[in-house]
Amino acid sequence: MPYKNSNQNNSNNKLFNLARPAKLDIDIPENDNKKIENNNADQLERTPKIYRKDMGQRGFYDKRNNLNDLTGKEWKFMSKSVITRSYPPDLQHNLRKQHGGQKPPLLCADLIKTFTKKGETVLDPLMGVGGTLLGAALCDRNAIGIELNKQWIDIYKKVCELEDLKELKTFEDDCKNVLKKASKNSIDFILTDVPYWNMDKVEKTRSKVAAKSNLSRFNGSGIQTKQEWIDDLVEIFDLCHGVLKNKKYLAIFIGDMYRGKEYHILSADLANAISNKTPFILKANLVWYDVSKNLHVYGQPHAYIPSMIHQNILIFRKEEQL
Repeated sequence: MPYKNSNQNNSNNKLFNLARPAKLDIDIPENDNKKIENNNADQLERTPKIYRKDMGQRGFYDKRNNLNDLTGKEWKFMSKSVITRSYPPDLQHNLRKQHGGQKPPLLCADLIKTFTKKGETVLDPLMGVGGTLLGAALCDRNAIGIELNKQWIDIYKKVCELEDLKELKTFEDDCKNVLKKASKNSIDFILTDVPYWNMDKVEKTRSKVAAKSNLSRFNGSGIQTKQEWIDDLVEIFDLCHGVLKNKKYLAIFIGDMYRGKEYHILSADLANAISNKTPFILKANLVWYDVSKNLHVYGQPHAYIPSMIHQNILIFRKEEQL
């Protein structure tokens, strides 16, 4: 992406380089690992032996794999439509949670490892405090982040310094401006988390002393209708299509929400809009069950209101006919 950047890698000034080694495999929970092995997935029964590369305990890698560096066992685990693995609040979580919408860097790393190979480039056009960039650094990928709010970029840089992680390229700008200047077909994977639609305007029903959501701290846009919010995001992802390489993927974190007296399936609204108004092809909707979420009592004792403990990850693919 030919765009001037003045960032400095703070770790270059350290007396000792304590950067952690990149982790290229997938941590499969023991119970899941046993289920997979019992189904003989580690033998890659669909892959002729001539194409198998033995990766030890990780299983077998198919040498024809042009998407990622995963073994058959890891690929099978990451193909689940519901993500239930627990991700710890690490990598300076208390610092990053000032943002309110941060995603676990290890979850981002798992998604990046699923859709890219080592050394490829990931883009987050709405980077926030840099969960995508931290995840990319953890698994030896390049990454570019774009964020309008300097405060969040500064937090990302501080986390890199404290964790001895490579500081990746960031732009402090409206992502539309950067995407319009970016090189076409230059990015291998796009992973981002969309800003919430007027989440700070929602009245909480569980009590008058309910704490104000951290989400209100980064939703700096004015009041938008749902359609205006969707149209704004569609414009961004249409620009993303141009910078993404052909046959590569876009992944979008998005939460549904209960607003007023109505449940809004925002993931479906956005998926339909992107499918209808951009060239992207919808390939999957993954559900991330966030085990760290606390349950709250809303509406009791008069009405049922769900306590949201999941988010959707929309998966799109660029499929141009060349």
